Amino acid sequence: MELVGGVVSALVAGGVTLLVVVAAVLIGGIVIVARRRGRSGRLLRAPDDIRRRAGSALVRADDRIGEGEADVEFAIAQFGERAAQDYRGAVRRARADRDEIFRLHRLIDDEPDAGLANRERTDRIVMLADRIDRTLGEQAAAFRDRRSLESTAPERLERLRTRVTEARARLTEATRQRDALLAQHARTALGAAADAPERAARELDRAEGLAADAAPGSTAPASSVMATISEAERLLFSAEEAIESVAAATDRLDDAAEALRRLRDDARSARTEALEAAQTAPDGDTGVAITEAVAQLDRAAGDGAASAADPLEQLADLREAMDAVEVSLASSRTQAQRLAHAREAYHAARVQAEAQLLVARDAVGSGGSAGARARLEDAVDELRASRTMLDTDPVGALDAVRRALTHARDAEVLARY
Repeated sequence: MELVGGVVSALVAGGVTLLVVVAAVLIGGIVIVARRRGRSGRLLRAPDDIRRRAGSALVRADDRIGEGEADVEFAIAQFGERAAQDYRGAVRRARADRDEIFRLHRLIDDEPDAGLANRERTDRIVMLADRIDRTLGEQAAAFRDRRSLESTAPERLERLRTRVTEARARLTEATRQRDALLAQHARTALGAAADAPERAARELDRAEGLAADAAPGSTAPASSVMATISEAERLLFSAEEAIESVAAATDRLDDAAEALRRLRDDARSARTEALEAAQTAPDGDTGVAITEAVAQLDRAAGDGAASAADPLEQLADLREAMDAVEVSLASSRTQAQRLAHAREAYHAARVQAEAQLLVARDAVGSGGSAGARARLEDAVDELRASRTMLDTDPVGALDAVRRALTHARDAEVLARY
């Protein structure tokens, strides 16, 4: 009996132990699953973290491409188009990756609650940013090595002197162009081009001084000579960009003046149409709205000093007044009239949007946030889309270019504040 009792006791004790072990395993499993679910839930509920990670990668990629674009132009100026062919191709492929990054970032903004999908999008954004950094980094390193080769010093120095001479010849014309612009427009209308000739002259002087320091017979170490030549080349490149900015400002202001002239012609026709519509308005409120819009148009269409001072500013005022007239006449205009107005208004709106894009790009620079860059990219996309729509859908094209202007203004605000 004692033996049987002992066996029973042992079985009972073993059963209890087994139950305890099973219970412990179950409890542990439940805790692990709960923790995993908790972590997963926290990840899915952390859109701010996702946006920060995606935004950081976007900024990194955008900056890297900006640096690559500048460096490849610098490489072309130094060594010629053929030598920089692979570098240019790498930049082109990087731009395609950048477009995909912006597309994914836009989806993250549009679908903030798509937790798992946004995590996957962010992972891909980071992967593409890493690929851009790696690819362009390899090309940049190859050209850094090429710039450090001592055997290229005489050739680079000779090319540097030739380019400085050519730049000084262009600087004379750029100064004349700038002075002509200042005689016609307010200094602020020229933007960075207002003092570009003086800036270019200083940089050319410094480049020439460094070239003299690196000339044959210098007692400086070879590495120092190569660094001096590289710095002189960078100063020359910056001077060339400043000189080119004057011609770009001339084109921009000429476009604005032409757009302003065309919009004034359209404004005169719209004014006549509006006055006729006011006389036959179906009710008093409509008549008053049309009359007020015409008064706004008269103020904006004046040929006063503001027009000469800054055609872009005058263009913005006149386009806003034209929009007010369009709204007041919307119910009385036929579809054909709306299409005709859209085509006429498009050119002025495009010039204004392109000018605002330049301002936004300057504001974003290399330190703008992901949000500012995203709005800038939206503006570029809308402007590009408007051009393709103009022939088939002028109203849609006008709406698209107006959205481009809005996005560009938003980008500037986000970059500055």
